[in-house]
Amino acid sequence: MDCIQNPRPVVGLLGATGITGRVALAHLAARAAEAGVGVVVGARDPERVRALCAERGIPVPEIVPADVTDPGSLRAFVRRSDVLVNLAGPYTRLAPPVLAACVAEGVHYLDLTGESQLAHRTDRDLDAPARAAGVALVHTAGFEALPADVLVDAARRHAAAHGETLRTADLVTSVRTPPGTGFSESVSGGTLQSLVEVLRDPDPARMGDVAARLPAPAPGTGTAADPGAVRRTSPLRLRARTAGGRVLAPMSPLAAINPPVVHRTQALSPVPGAAAHPLAFREAADLGRSGGLPGAGRFAAATAVTAVQFLAGLAGRLPHPVRARLAGVLAARLPQAGTGPTGDVLTGRSWTTRGVFTTHQGSTFPAVLKAQGNPGYGTTPWLTTELALRMAVHGVPDAALGSSTPALALDGDLDALLPARVRITVG
Repeated sequence: MDCIQNPRPVVGLLGATGITGRVALAHLAARAAEAGVGVVVGARDPERVRALCAERGIPVPEIVPADVTDPGSLRAFVRRSDVLVNLAGPYTRLAPPVLAACVAEGVHYLDLTGESQLAHRTDRDLDAPARAAGVALVHTAGFEALPADVLVDAARRHAAAHGETLRTADLVTSVRTPPGTGFSESVSGGTLQSLVEVLRDPDPARMGDVAARLPAPAPGTGTAADPGAVRRTSPLRLRARTAGGRVLAPMSPLAAINPPVVHRTQALSPVPGAAAHPLAFREAADLGRSGGLPGAGRFAAATAVTAVQFLAGLAGRLPHPVRARLAGVLAARLPQAGTGPTGDVLTGRSWTTRGVFTTHQGSTFPAVLKAQGNPGYGTTPWLTTELALRMAVHGVPDAALGSSTPALALDGDLDALLPARVRITVG
């Protein structure tokens, strides 16, 4: 059930001058009045935000000084919001004080992190305090892992509406990219530096463990909260393959990000019967047709993607001193945060995720998510801000309190994503 908030709820934004933050700020400014929501931006340098607004023709929102390293200014900013969108990464290093401030001030929280150790610590340390505070803490609220999580949840609810329970979910995502798009136009420095922070983190890496984010694990029960059952039902397999005349690669940017989120939603879902069974979940990236010489080239590319992701997982399992040294080398050589795709690269794309689902009762049905924009840097800030607006206006259900997921926070409201240029159809 929706929990109606005050007449003019406020969405706060951190990281407004970054690659993703600029798009989020413009989208929030355009949508806030229509949604009946106020906007407040926290910034170390308010003048940079004002200059950005002037440069891009964005109405200047309320701007307050806020520094994640200064608890006083951070708490003062956070308490002005009902929902906080944190786009200031790398998250492993910068998000913990923001998360703590949101729990202390009773403010819902959203970010884009796919950093597994941070998400695990939020689950472990902040789930109970956030529930007690009536707060939802939502990581991976962008291309990782909102589309997969929400599409599976839409299928889960569709099955339940027909008296059935979801058994399997098989997703394939294809991106329509303009010719000549290079690596620097596809990945931001912030994303690359986040990967560095994962290596630098002293916690043991959990990349590749699909059960890493299960709530209150219940071994031996065979339910969606049984780690062994989840791992047996949905093993993460990194491999290039062909299916239906298409070349499929491990999901990008990292196949290990989405499954733990999808399985956490399954275990916490209020949908009847969902938590009783682990979900067999699989996803892939569609690189194109498999036939002929072009197909052979695509399969070689899929194999290269597989190798890179395998090596990334292997690096995450190295002893921490080795990982820390490797992180130092990469941090100095990779592009820095604040660099990445801009202009038409953010909007001149479209992408589709197609799913085939089965139920325990024997039914099979499709679902499709169609979206406009660069998945990581165009659609992502639109999705995150629309979810924030939805949470600000309608609140969140009890099932979404604590360390949550995008699908739990959205609560089945697929129409809320339409202003993000995302449309989902099921059946």
